[in-house]
Amino acid sequence: MHLDEFIDELPLSAIINDAEAALGTAVQTAVKRADEQAFALANGQNLMFCEDAARRLNLALRRTPGVNQFHLRVIHAESLHAHDAVAESHWQREQA
Repeated sequence: MHLDEFIDELPLSAIINDAEAALGTAVQTAVKRADEQAFALANGQNLMFCEDAARRLNLALRRTPGVNQFHLRVIHAESLHAHDAVAESHWQREQA
């Protein structure tokens, strides 16, 4: 990710909030067993392929103030198949 020169630090909280809003679900890397059913039910109401998630994140990051360029990768780590589903997207602001 490339930021405008006037940005002193990565606006990580804003990016996470925007990503969660774009995807319609909380960003999770691991879910405790007690929370797994509720998390699965919430995600079941918001089905999408990883390509859909990459498109949504692309649009959200384009709207993030100060972001000039990014490359993102969405990985659905498969537990039932021998391969993962992967989608990538990138964008660069046009120079004026």
